[in-house]
Amino acid sequence: MIQITHDSINLALDKIDNLSDEQLDQLITTYGEQQEDLLNYVLQAGIDFDNEEINTYSIYYFVVLYESFLQQGLHPEKITEDQINDFQDPFLEALDAINSKDNHKPLQELIGQVALQEFIVEDLEAEDEDGSTLDEEMRSQLFIVSSAIIGLLNEAV
Repeated sequence: MIQITHDSINLALDKIDNLSDEQLDQLITTYGEQQEDLLNYVLQAGIDFDNEEINTYSIYYFVVLYESFLQQGLHPEKITEDQINDFQDPFLEALDAINSKDNHKPLQELIGQVALQEFIVEDLEAEDEDGSTLDEEMRSQLFIVSSAIIGLLNEAV
């Protein structure tokens, strides 16, 4: 398994953060068409968590994570609903291991991308330009969504 490097993540961030709103919308549309089932799964989080605000962040992380794979020279195959359903049970078990024993190993093994996980954790805890941070509930929800995106993209390579 090829690991996404910090360099690839930084290239993805540079690309995305320097796009105009129109260019970003186009990129979201393009990646959404390439990974329609994955994007629908990501957007389901807003309903599942009863949190409409999460979708804006989730779409951003979807694009950054997908672009990180592309920057690494990896082109994930189109993810299907069946793949998402097959991923769900082991993913929930790995999340339960974190909650019950504070054991991150099952999730790390399932997700398989160390640098991307580190990026997500650091980014979710960071302050934005105006000095504000996400509340703990939003960070937890975005961690779950982002970890699923990483794991599914990793399996699709």
